[in-house]
Amino acid sequence: MIGTRPFTPDGLAERWGCSGETVRNMIRDGMLPAFRVRRMYRIRPEIVEG
Repeated sequence: MIGTRPFTPDGLAERWGCSGETVRNMIRDGMLPAFRVRRMYRIRPEIVEG
């Protein structure tokens, strides 16, 4: 497993070499499963690993 803490859109974007807005758009379009903590998106590490 990569880690136990969920990724932020900006953190995942840095890992993937794209922009945070691209990751947020993928979440909004249903292409990337995520959950919300208040107003912020988080992506489970299992999703990124798989």
